[in-house]
Amino acid sequence: MKKGKSKILSSSLSELVSKFSQQNIIAEIEKRYQSAPAKLLPTAMIDDCAYISRVKLTEETQDYFASRLKEKGFYNPLVVRTKEDGRYEIILGRKRFFGAKRAGMLSLPCTFAEVEDEEMLLMLLADTRDQREGNVIEMALVCQALQQNFGYTQQTLAELSHQSRCQISNISRMLKLPDELLEAICLGKMSYGHGRALAVLEPSEAEEVGKRVLREGLSVRETEALAQSLRGQTSPARPYQVQIHDNQMILTFSNADELERFKKAKKI
Repeated sequence: MKKGKSKILSSSLSELVSKFSQQNIIAEIEKRYQSAPAKLLPTAMIDDCAYISRVKLTEETQDYFASRLKEKGFYNPLVVRTKEDGRYEIILGRKRFFGAKRAGMLSLPCTFAEVEDEEMLLMLLADTRDQREGNVIEMALVCQALQQNFGYTQQTLAELSHQSRCQISNISRMLKLPDELLEAICLGKMSYGHGRALAVLEPSEAEEVGKRVLREGLSVRETEALAQSLRGQTSPARPYQVQIHDNQMILTFSNADELERFKKAKKI
């Protein structure tokens, strides 16, 4: 795949962040492609997006989109790009694409986005960010590609995805998990909270604990406690007690030093 500079990146990165964060420039690009004339392409000529092909869709998701497409047809064309071998790669509309394959559709309406990898990844980031049920592993893979291939920092990715830098760090860290656990998160067998708890462990330990989570149905809190015990950690005790009285929160500290540390930490 090519890694050349894309059209929307002719401006500086700071300008891009500003435009993308405030005006959702990628959504505008998506509208432009979807309003362009569509062309029917053979389903067999379209490949999954290479950057996020590790993200598995549940059988229920594929069945839902298959039945919906059979009943109502395509309300928007897929957005694809041409590959060097003459085939096509899906950019936007991945769930509809797999639903259509499940429904046995032999041709699909598509519009063409002749974009380089960087612009495509930004489109995927925006699409994942704006989905109501966005897949956290998909966002992690996109962020990883933007970091490794194009030098994006976690702070920039946080601004682009409307999340905190800490959230981007936590999401990216989950890619260290074994493939079996990543697939479990994709398929909803484990939550993002489970994955975040397991990501602090070594891969072999994460795999062992993850299997127990799936086997015993452990909660996120139970998983966190188990992970901490393996790392020889215990949850730090709060240096204060909390009471609620007349809609007010009252914090009682054990001593003056704890109060001063709390005020410094919170910049009070």
